[in-house]
Amino acid sequence: MRATRFGNLLANRFTMKPPTEIRARRTVLEAKLGELTALFQDRSELTIENSADMLDLVRMATDRDVSVQRMNIGAQMLSDVREALDRLAKGEYGICEDCEEYISPRRLDAIPWARVCVKCQETRDRRYVDVDDRYSSLAA
Repeated sequence: MRATRFGNLLANRFTMKPPTEIRARRTVLEAKLGELTALFQDRSELTIENSADMLDLVRMATDRDVSVQRMNIGAQMLSDVREALDRLAKGEYGICEDCEEYISPRRLDAIPWARVCVKCQETRDRRYVDVDDRYSSLAA
């Protein structure tokens, strides 16, 4: 789709989303953006502390690893939300990246930053599981 003003009008008209629905989606995405941005303000969980007790060191390292993983997931979600806002501005919001069909309103209600429709997400998930299974069989 084209990112011109005319293209935006055509895309919004073509998807037949009323302006109130578009504003509502933008509001939800912007709220999530604020929530995720705030997540990165407090990095105290990443502080490396010393302890004489070996069990405390292991626990603190594990807690730090969990915090890093949570921040990585949050960073990916933050990126997805920003991209969804960009697609909304371009008039491309709600269109599947893979099959270019419309993403169902129910899916967008559940995951407003969804990039693909349910069918394509299932295909991606199967592909990921297949790759994961191949690697686990190599390790065995």
